[in-house]
Amino acid sequence: MKIILSALGLAVAWTVALAFIARTYGLHSGPGIWAGVFGLPGVVIANWMQASLLHRFDATLGYALMFVVNWGFYCSVILGVVSVKRSVW
Repeated sequence: MKIILSALGLAVAWTVALAFIARTYGLHSGPGIWAGVFGLPGVVIANWMQASLLHRFDATLGYALMFVVNWGFYCSVILGVVSVKRSVW
């Protein structure tokens, strides 16, 4: 349960930060690019899904897709770190 909540917190924080950066600095600024890199799996999959399946772009749907994909990704990364930690100790 801690892993799921930790990943949820990371995904929410990243999504809010990306939305803020997109509104203030822009996505093609330095902070926007780094925010995109930090949320890379979600950014790529959400943009691909919207372009390939929906043939249009909606910012709200994009952020929602990015959030869900990154939440799953962060869960797997945190689980991997915990597993490695347990095997080493």
